[in-house]
Parts: sequence; structure tokens; C-alpha cells
Amino acid sequence: MSLSAKFLEFGGNPAGLLGRLLGLLMNAGHSDSYHWGLDHVAIKPDSIALDVGCGGGKVVNLLAAQASNGKVYGVDHSLDMVKLSRKVNESIIQSGRAEIDHGSVSSLPYSDDMFDVVTAFETIEFWPNLGEDLQEIKRVLKPSGALLIVNRCPGVGERDKWAKVLQLCTPDEFRECLRDAGYGDIAVDDGSKPGWILVLAKKS
Repeated sequence: MSLSAKFLEFGGNPAGLLGRLLGLLMNAGHSDSYHWGLDHVAIKPDSIALDVGCGGGKVVNLLAAQASNGKVYGVDHSLDMVKLSRKVNESIIQSGRAEIDHGSVSSLPYSDDMFDVVTAFETIEFWPNLGEDLQEIKRVLKPSGALLIVNRCPGVGERDKWAKVLQLCTPDEFRECLRDAGYGDIAVDDGSKPGWILVLAKKS
């Protein structure tokens, strides 16, 4: 297996001590991006929200702080990340305001029309099939529910370098994929935070 393939496998499914360390580092190092992203989406006190690829669990914690009378779910296909996220969010899980599940974005363990908001921070590059997975997220969103994607967005030269390893989308590619998956009201911000892209879309 090539070095790039090993990087992709580990990044998409962190495991063991190194994986748990990566989850904790992301909780701390990406906090600014988490806050930036969540400032762009309306989280009401009674919102039901889902963080796909919840990793170390920081976003679940931030969502729960806003959805104070609602409930927040996190899902990750790495069992080690599920355990870490449960530990980070232990108190709100015990209070019944959060739940962390093991599962895949390609087959989410949730009912149709369940969530007001779904978030995906630094995870879409690891999804097996972006178009089909966007449709799966749309399935669990309520009518007019919002999908928030926040991801790194390197410049053209850097994007070409990483394209062999990661699934990175340009703003136009995001718009096209979301339209094809049946989303509307698509808004893209790739200018206010250098090196990052934010995409907000609604279930039509």
C-alpha cells in the first residue's frame, strides 16, 4: 500500500492511540473553524442536529450548547472516534441531550426527515461516494433542513497536489454535486476564511 493510500485510510478511519490523539488535536486545533462554520447556520434551542464524522466530539458539544432544549447526534465509522466522542460528551449524553452512534454516511442509522441541521466538518474528502452520500444526508433532513459543510480549500496548485489522496471540491463542484443531489438555496463562502470553504444548502 502506498504512503498516500495509508494516509487516506488512517485519516478516514482513525484508530488506536494515534487515532485518539488525532481526535483530541482536531478538537483543539480546529475550534476556530468549528465556531466559524456554526455561526453561518441557525441552531434553535429545540433543534435536532447531527454531526457526520463527529471525530473527537467537539462539534457535538458546540451544537448541544445551542440546542439547549433539543438533541444532538454524532455518527462516525471509527469505533475509536465513537468512544472518544462519547467520553468528551459524557455529561450531555447522560442528560439525554446527545447520542453518539457508530455508522457510515452512506447508510445513516436514522429515520427519514429527522434533523433540522446536519453538519460535516473536514470529512467529505473521505466519503465513499459524494453524490450518493449527499442524498443519504438529504433523506434524514427535515423538509427545508440545512446541511453545513466546512472543509479545507487549498489553492489550485495545492489542490492538484492533494487530489490524488483526498476528494477536494472546488466551489463550482460543490454547487453541481448539491444540485444533482436535490438541494436548493446553495450558498458557498470560500473567501472569508483563507484556506477554507463553507457550503450551506437546504433540502428542497
